[in-house]
Amino acid sequence: MFTKVRDRLFAALLCLCLIPILVVSFVNYDAAKTAVYEQYATSIRERLRHTDEQFSLYAQLLLDSVQRLADEPAVRGTEGQVALLPRSAQTAAAEKLFRDFQRRNPSVRNVHLLADDGGRLSLFPDAHWTGGDFRRLSWYRDTLEDERGAPRLLPGAEAGADPSWLYAVQPVTNAQGRPFAVLVAEWKPDLLERWLNTDTRRHHCTLLVFASDGHLLIRVEPEPSGAGRQEESYADLGRMHNAGQTEEVRYDSRLNEMVHLFRYVSPHTGNTYVELLPAAAIDRHLGRLELILLIGTLLVVLFAAIVARQVARWIDRPISTLVEATEALQKGDFSIRVPVDGMEELSRLGNKFNQMAEQLDTLIRREREYMQKGMDQIVRSFYLAVEMKDPYTAGHSERVTRYALLIYDYWDDAKKRTISRNDLRYAGLMHDIGKVAIPDRVLLKEGKLNDEEYELIKLHTTIGADIVERIESLAHVSPGVRHHHERWDGNGYPDGLKGEDIPLLGRILAVADTFDAMTSTRSYRKAMTAEEAYAEIVRCSGTQFDPEIVRAFCRAYEAIAAAMTSPDARNDVQTTAANVT
Repeated sequence: MFTKVRDRLFAALLCLCLIPILVVSFVNYDAAKTAVYEQYATSIRERLRHTDEQFSLYAQLLLDSVQRLADEPAVRGTEGQVALLPRSAQTAAAEKLFRDFQRRNPSVRNVHLLADDGGRLSLFPDAHWTGGDFRRLSWYRDTLEDERGAPRLLPGAEAGADPSWLYAVQPVTNAQGRPFAVLVAEWKPDLLERWLNTDTRRHHCTLLVFASDGHLLIRVEPEPSGAGRQEESYADLGRMHNAGQTEEVRYDSRLNEMVHLFRYVSPHTGNTYVELLPAAAIDRHLGRLELILLIGTLLVVLFAAIVARQVARWIDRPISTLVEATEALQKGDFSIRVPVDGMEELSRLGNKFNQMAEQLDTLIRREREYMQKGMDQIVRSFYLAVEMKDPYTAGHSERVTRYALLIYDYWDDAKKRTISRNDLRYAGLMHDIGKVAIPDRVLLKEGKLNDEEYELIKLHTTIGADIVERIESLAHVSPGVRHHHERWDGNGYPDGLKGEDIPLLGRILAVADTFDAMTSTRSYRKAMTAEEAYAEIVRCSGTQFDPEIVRAFCRAYEAIAAAMTSPDARNDVQTTAANVT
């Protein structure tokens, strides 16, 4: 068939071109596919970890409130009086405490006091646990016999009541320390479920939260469906969870397709968080990758066949160059390019190879941008959690970030190289994340704080730094979160650092944070004008603030003032927080 040497060289050259091209295509496809799966797994498990922190915080706040209610003298003094009619003054006082408790906790629907003599005192009429039947329930007996006397969450299905509710139960003891009743608060975590539903809808995922004993606590669907259908659909998943099975991919009869299971077990509560991601969501992402690789491979093969016949007698040098470039590409160097000088056919082959390398380079860049967007979503979720907890300061983190970036932009170019603009952005958006752990009675208090409350508020810097340090890709910005309340003269907190011992991120955020605080209205004072706040910043240069940062602030002041008064300032701030350049 190949009788001429030139034809044989052409056939050999074509085979040598086809083999490395196909190998590179398959190797890079497998590597990119693995990277996509790993990115999904990392992003989802990080989101589940954050969900655990939110749910644990919400639940712990409720349990602490229930425990304090059970320790009230008016509640402990109802022993022997719950079953009496008419109600005594002691039970009336307990009912008043129940009403106050329900007003302070909008997610609580009802409060019950179930006494061991069969009596029941409820905030609102309820058909459950009538006639003292609750004394035969195992959870009621277990709660009374619990030596620790600690509150706990009980799924509605286990309590024999509404399965869509959670019940916070706490034993109530008399003056001698003997438990005589169980305090039950019916809790509907609707605010938390709505937030989780908003978060999961973007990813077409279903979120399930199982208690440590295997009971299903929360189920959040990306789209609403009937409750009975959900129970039937996830009954087998509950049995699989209770049996300890750990399969990562399974068939979902409800969706009529394969789904990926991602799990996270809380190290604090033992709860298990399961997120179901349809395999089609990942397949759509991989489909674009397959198309790019297929087109690139076909183009390279076509032009290799055309060029090979023309350059067979000069095969040694061109093929060596191409093989070396292919090996570099296979190792991940997508910036490699081959020389395109020489005969026209060889130049065309080099151009097509470079086009393939550019396509692969563009693909990898897109994957990195996708991972970057995932990190941005995590940061945005963190600082939005602060605004959900304290709506009065909504937009504070975004404004502080904007002011800090404007100060950075007007800084000396030589000094900009000491920190990254993105690092300053992340530190600004997360500088107040520690406030999620501050009690509402302190964080939302109207008027000035007393000394004890002020010490609690000061803890938000160290708590926020600890949270950021646990995120591996953001741990390096935690010093800015920890030290944004330090002072240049050493009188700040939490560590009392002085001068240049304060991390640079913290020094910049200190100026931006103080300026926004002074120009924002609080319950205990009116906002300053921008000019008044500017004068105060300048006055405190060298005592509270780094003089160099203040000078940069002065140069950026006109831009900051314009941003404050511009009708589009709010949109600009949101864009700054949502996009990383």
